[in-house]
Amino acid sequence: MKRGYVLLLLAVSVVEFLPLFFAPANPDLKGDGLGHLFKVHKLMEDGWEPWIEEWYAGFPLLRFYPPGSYIIAAFFGKVFGSAVRGYAATLMLTAFLGALALHTYLKRLEKEPYVAPLVFLLFPWHLGVAYIEGNFPRANAIHLAPLFLLGVLLLREYRERYLLLSALSISLVVITHHSIVIPLLILALALHWESLTELRAIGNALRVTGAVIFLTAFWYIPFFYDREWTHFWNISTNKWLFHGYSVSPDRFITPPGIFMVALLATAVAIGIRRQKLDTKKVTLIGTFAYLSLGQYSPTRWLYHLPIVSLIPPYRWLDVTSILVPLIVADSLEGMKPRPKAIAGLALVLIAAIPTAVLMPDIGPYPQNLVEIGRFLREQPGDDWRFTLYPLLGVAHYSYLPVLSSKGTMNGWYHEGNPAGDGEWRMWSLLETGKNATPYLRAYAVRFFISCTDTAPYGYTYRHTVGGCRVYDSNVSFVQPVSTLMAGHFYDLPLDYAYTEELPSNLSGVIAVIYSGNPDNHTAENLWEFVKSGGTLIWVPESTDTLFGVRAQVRPINASELSSEVYNVSRFASFRYGDFPWYGPVFTNVSPIVSMGKWTLIGAKQIGNGTLYVLGGNFLYHIAYTGSQYELEVLKSLIPQEEARIQIDQLVRGDGRYSFRITAKKPVLLRVSEAYFPHWKVKVNGREANVVRDDRTGLTLVSVGAGSSEISAAFIDPFIKLRYYSALAWAIIAAYTLLEFAPMRRLSGPEL
Repeated sequence: MKRGYVLLLLAVSVVEFLPLFFAPANPDLKGDGLGHLFKVHKLMEDGWEPWIEEWYAGFPLLRFYPPGSYIIAAFFGKVFGSAVRGYAATLMLTAFLGALALHTYLKRLEKEPYVAPLVFLLFPWHLGVAYIEGNFPRANAIHLAPLFLLGVLLLREYRERYLLLSALSISLVVITHHSIVIPLLILALALHWESLTELRAIGNALRVTGAVIFLTAFWYIPFFYDREWTHFWNISTNKWLFHGYSVSPDRFITPPGIFMVALLATAVAIGIRRQKLDTKKVTLIGTFAYLSLGQYSPTRWLYHLPIVSLIPPYRWLDVTSILVPLIVADSLEGMKPRPKAIAGLALVLIAAIPTAVLMPDIGPYPQNLVEIGRFLREQPGDDWRFTLYPLLGVAHYSYLPVLSSKGTMNGWYHEGNPAGDGEWRMWSLLETGKNATPYLRAYAVRFFISCTDTAPYGYTYRHTVGGCRVYDSNVSFVQPVSTLMAGHFYDLPLDYAYTEELPSNLSGVIAVIYSGNPDNHTAENLWEFVKSGGTLIWVPESTDTLFGVRAQVRPINASELSSEVYNVSRFASFRYGDFPWYGPVFTNVSPIVSMGKWTLIGAKQIGNGTLYVLGGNFLYHIAYTGSQYELEVLKSLIPQEEARIQIDQLVRGDGRYSFRITAKKPVLLRVSEAYFPHWKVKVNGREANVVRDDRTGLTLVSVGAGSSEISAAFIDPFIKLRYYSALAWAIIAAYTLLEFAPMRRLSGPEL
């Protein structure tokens, strides 16, 4: 390969991302860029910690997102002295490597190898991904796509060094971004099916696959092992996301779309005229473009298929960034130098025009957010979090920990967030103007910064910073929880923990709300709990008997309700639209609210405790009607007993926390740290059985009376895989470089 051409590819790769390289240290990146930049910053500052505190209620960093781009960017960030320069340098490097790989790939196929790599570098799609969408790892994966095709092509080789190069090439793409692997695999199989079905290629493919698995196991094994904790959206079943991730046909008549279509049309026209057009590639582009339509497709059922459902529709267009240059190479194959120069220049110019438009001037981080970050940095302590509302510009907000050195609930990457369901309920309550304070306090949100008129219940206005109103509340990282809900979940504006199944250890729990019909084993545990002095509130959902109290489903007649304790006229209407409201009522229990000869709310003394029964599907009735009076009725049945505890010596860090507690009696603690199976919690040096609060996703720990030392650490059982894989990468890369070093040409005599 001529040095001048290599320098040209390098120059184009560098110039495209110079705006990023010379951006301010804290830049105003668009789209999701700042969320990705935070990860680079985190790796530079603290290394690859398995668990970080800055986002959400704790987050397993890079466990569910391929780490390749971030590792390279953190390295270059150290070299160039800033995260954003490492970010830019990584994009430059991957673009350059991709162009070189495409040149080598085309030479091996005896196609035109010079114009297509330039078109590949200038093709607008990857620049839109990098600059507008701000999807840093995906842009790198698009750049490295030619490496994947080259790796597949090398499967036909005999010599070991080519197979090792194939494994390295494919592995690099695989750990850069996951969503491009399936389209690239489809593309590679379609283009090289005949050669791949040869016996030698099949054997080589098995060997290379083994090497790829070995090189990428450090990430994929933990990913699949902990897959139950992922929160990947099922795009096709989420109407809002499916629509947002679909490509409207109108997108193809916007300026960038027009240039991409014009480039493809010009290459196709040249290919048709010269009878060099590969109809297979054109068919593939049409197929991928059709799959990108999503919501606008006449065959939406396609997006429910197993493979297609894994990929957001618009990402099928990622492979057009390599398919269009391949069509260009086909069209120019065998052309005489002068016509080829003219046609090539025309194609490069068509691609270069939108490139210039898509290279923005990147300014500094928004001043109002800088002011908010400065304010938060000045606040003492680290046993609290902050959140910005509304939930817009999440990637912008999630960069605030860089400026403030405080934790935020505005984490940017939700997949794998172990407290995600509870947090989304919190945001939903805020959006609908309901009481989200139990969640905010459970997540130890001290500062609620509202950039709208929203003011959370129980929070006090402090002042305005950066144009947003700051509210604060006295919160604690460790909180006693006296009430537990089990069975069916109902989200009510009260402070309680929820577990789907009743925990075996109810030490420290004063009241249990059991919604549903317990099985025999659960009923035995509830009996012991009540008999020893606990309060049980049973809310059955169908006919059943518990502790001699018989529940039977009947229509609820509000006109028959009577009580000497509560004003039943303030109960919401027991109607479901235009239909009667059905629910359980009871016999063999002392009535508090009667319905004729039946009991709607009753009580029964059992041992030292009390059983309360709530009929009429009472919890659902409160949630469905929003009845504040019935909510107060429920609250009146829950014993109000202050847990007297003292928390001292609280220490927090990435993947660890510890504190001392002094309690008058046994207590159930909710620690404001997301539950994840690899946390090891010790109470007085002995490992404790912790429980997940399924309402908030946080950690529940029972401690006894007196003074206790609690220490917790996130122990990643797969941490050693990183070292083994790093060693494998180093050995295989070094061996491959040594094998190819004597060739003295970048492409080598056979590449």
